[in-house]
Amino acid sequence: MTVIRKELSTEMLPPGLDERQRVRLFADLVGQFSDSADFDPAPDIRFRAAMASTYIGSTILGSCDGTFVGVRRERRHVRDSRDDRYCLTRNISTLEAQVIHRGREFTVRPGALTLFKLDEPFQSADRSSRTQFTCVYLPAEALRAVVSGVDDMVGRELESGGTLSLAMDYSDMLLKHPVAASEAGLAIATHLLDLISIGLGARGDVALQARRGGLRAVSLNAVLMILQKRFAEPDFSAHRLAAAAGLSERYVNELLYEAGAGFTARLTELRLRKAAELLARGEARVSDIAFDCGFNDLSYFNRCFRRRFGLTPTAARGR
Repeated sequence: MTVIRKELSTEMLPPGLDERQRVRLFADLVGQFSDSADFDPAPDIRFRAAMASTYIGSTILGSCDGTFVGVRRERRHVRDSRDDRYCLTRNISTLEAQVIHRGREFTVRPGALTLFKLDEPFQSADRSSRTQFTCVYLPAEALRAVVSGVDDMVGRELESGGTLSLAMDYSDMLLKHPVAASEAGLAIATHLLDLISIGLGARGDVALQARRGGLRAVSLNAVLMILQKRFAEPDFSAHRLAAAAGLSERYVNELLYEAGAGFTARLTELRLRKAAELLARGEARVSDIAFDCGFNDLSYFNRCFRRRFGLTPTAARGR
């Protein structure tokens, strides 16, 4: 499955434009970037905005942060886009947002979520001059197939916490690490649908299957990303990894073994790969590289490296 990454920011605008020109040009670019809504810039402050989207088939992960006072999806957007997906959105601002959807006006507190239906107009107004949100677009038929009465969840505030927030955390993490989305596109879309269906009230066999698949997969991805980020810490351990992931050490070890290798093997492999990369550059001493990659014992590093790559670290320098 092809994964497409899009980004748009006022930092991309050409220099020398006055404020009116900046707003107008950015509005034109937004129409090409996404046909989902219009944004009302805040008055009396310099206009700034950043948007990112990752397209995984018909599932889209998105984020928006800008000096907006409102977001509007009007009837022309509905007509022109012909998009009937659901959009789960989380308010990541520090202030409440006022939303109108399906004829109802309601408040969305910081961290809370809302489920929009994109074939119906809506508008949102922040209580400050800055709007921040993340969102996941989901195929309508797929979500209806697993959540009975999903339309009853549209157009109201959904509490933060629980599986819905976990799904948004997962989406946010993938927006920051687009390579992960590219490597496991279809699986990611499936995991997100699993998590969101649980959070919206899936029952019976559907919920059981989603829990077995989605929750464990998201937990494993979180664990692997933490390990990838912190493997060079000399005192990093399975206990520290579990604490960082908010999981029990036993559960973390189960996830890693199910995925093919335990904590120690994965940690050592990451350290050795990084060491090999640094040695190939030939810019530092072997001992410095070993310690920078998390090894506390130079002799142990030399043995591990030779066993893994078939040559000594010294022989690998500059190769």
